[in-house]
Amino acid sequence: MVRLLIHMRGTMARNRRTSRFAVMSTIVMTTIGAASAVSSLLVGGATYPTPSAGAAAVSMVLMLWVGGRLSYAAFSGGSGIQLGLLRYLPIPRRHLARALLVSALVDPSLVFMAVAFGSLVALGAHDSMLAAATGAVGGAITLLLTGCSVPVVEALLPPPSQQRRALGTVAVATAISLVSVAATLLPGLTTSLIAGRIPVVTYVLKILPTGWAADAVTGARRHSAIDSILPLVALALLTAIVVAIWPVVLTRRLEGTGAALTRRRRSRPRLLPATPVGAVVGKEVRMWVRDPLRLTFLVIAAIVGAGTCVVPDLTHGTPFLLPFGGILSVVIAGAGGCNLYGSDGLALRLTVLAGAERADVRGRQWAFLLITGPYAAVTTIALTAASGQTWAWPWAIAGLIAVLGGATGLIPLASTIAVLPLDANGGPPPTWPVKVYAAILLELLTAAPTVALLVAGTVAHSRALLWAAMPLSVATGALAAGALGSAAVRRLRRQGVAIIEALSAAAERSAA
Repeated sequence: MVRLLIHMRGTMARNRRTSRFAVMSTIVMTTIGAASAVSSLLVGGATYPTPSAGAAAVSMVLMLWVGGRLSYAAFSGGSGIQLGLLRYLPIPRRHLARALLVSALVDPSLVFMAVAFGSLVALGAHDSMLAAATGAVGGAITLLLTGCSVPVVEALLPPPSQQRRALGTVAVATAISLVSVAATLLPGLTTSLIAGRIPVVTYVLKILPTGWAADAVTGARRHSAIDSILPLVALALLTAIVVAIWPVVLTRRLEGTGAALTRRRRSRPRLLPATPVGAVVGKEVRMWVRDPLRLTFLVIAAIVGAGTCVVPDLTHGTPFLLPFGGILSVVIAGAGGCNLYGSDGLALRLTVLAGAERADVRGRQWAFLLITGPYAAVTTIALTAASGQTWAWPWAIAGLIAVLGGATGLIPLASTIAVLPLDANGGPPPTWPVKVYAAILLELLTAAPTVALLVAGTVAHSRALLWAAMPLSVATGALAAGALGSAAVRRLRRQGVAIIEALSAAAERSAA
């Protein structure tokens, strides 16, 4: 049974790599995984001022690896083996659970994790062979715990669904966003951990199971038998608990009916007007949350926008950029919406045939405001207040209003210019970044009058000029949203048929 399950996993993995894109993706991901594993190994070999500092750095690395693997298991849909297909096999549940558990340990990602967990051995090698051996045992048990936890996490979640795919999109977008800011965040975080300036994070790393092996290495370096043995025993017990509950979790999953419960429709108060614009607003708000591509941009905008401005304060104590986190989030989200009609595909036919171009454009604008406006406002106010920079209030508020109005106007207009159909895999085409960068520049240009008045007020030390930027930003933002939206309506009426033809041609090429 074990050999059969391993063969099934291998066959499914090979079938996923039939296209050139899949092969290139596998090569790229393998290269990134190998480089990350080697980099993690080098963390353990670095020199630290104290054993506790080295343990904290290695614990953080292990937490990222284990957390990433379990997150992927939770949101990717699992190993590919549909557990529901095994429901009627005439095999005792415990035998099936054991076979699935062993086959789950034949996981290529565990190879990279084994190399990364070698940082425990390198950490212990600074002191003695006994500490290095303790690190090897701790790394092996942590690796076994991770491999056994993966099928449990997969079985605890419901079968793949639209909601689960949306959560997976959030996870992927979060990972992309964190990678974008990691180059500036991780060095400062590691330095702070080594220096002991953030004891709360160090304490959390020690509590998590991913830090127990590093604690054991620290105990071995201090020649404390209790401190080196107890964390390993705790890891082994936790692994035994996971193995023991796995048959129970599998049984509950296999014996579940799998039928979706019918939800009673509850009468809800109408929040949007019963008009064509209101209908488009409701549809667009749901699309921003449910469409994987749009949701990806929203998550990236939230994390990168705020993270880029928070990182300098965390790493160097420089709060200068904090007030502008909300503005940057709006700019990134607006750039992500610069190709809405290309992402929507042939659904544009309904809009053109019904002659609802104006309602469609205005509805998309209001939906963008509802999605990004509240978050950006709260982020701007909170970060500006946290920064303690009173001079930044007119800059932050006026700049946010101006950029929000410019982005609201540019989104529908840019979506009707150089419409880019999605590729065969439903992803953005190669030329997408060009349009995104152009949209970012145009959004910033819409705030030029407000910025000019703010600069003039700062140079002249005039609070009157600074606060005069507030009504100016409202005027320019409203003008940009209204005028650019009207231009989008006119262009959609003139070019709607041509856009549909381009999208249809792209759809035919993808089908072929």
